[in-house]
Amino acid sequence: MCGPCCPGKPNTKRLKIGSQEVGIAGFDEIMAKGLEHLEDTDKIQRDVILKELKVQNYVPESVEKDYLDAVWAEFKQIRAKKLGQLEEKYHGIPREEIHWFPKVDYELCTNCGPCFKFCKRGVYTFDEKPYVTNPYRCVVSCTGCKGSCQEGAISFPSLLELRDTMKSLRKKYGLLTE
Repeated sequence: MCGPCCPGKPNTKRLKIGSQEVGIAGFDEIMAKGLEHLEDTDKIQRDVILKELKVQNYVPESVEKDYLDAVWAEFKQIRAKKLGQLEEKYHGIPREEIHWFPKVDYELCTNCGPCFKFCKRGVYTFDEKPYVTNPYRCVVSCTGCKGSCQEGAISFPSLLELRDTMKSLRKKYGLLTE
């Protein structure tokens, strides 16, 4: 998609990468390519975005991760809107910093699938077994999939651990109201 003032040139979005503001050419195309993979895991989506980012822009290898992190943050917001979800933050804290998601004990798991069917956020993928492939899509403090597992194969951190983690993160982000 070309900008109205510069026919033939891809659209550009300015993002902060490290301490500099950088123009990302073909931003809409990069986002569209990522959105084609909504059903895939976050890792696959990141790989697709990085590949398209490199097609549209020169990305120095030494700062590749910084570029990807900046574009990924933008993609997650667009993806969340597309899926009708909230921005991927929880009370102002980036969701990736809150380690709240299910763990499957494959010694107990019978591969029956109610956990996968219960979760509407796409935390699990099911390929003969349920796998937690998108852990940060899990709703913080939700344990519904655990209740759906008759074998007791799903666990979460304790609510006390969650409380302590949240207190620490609120302090880190200047959100403590004490």
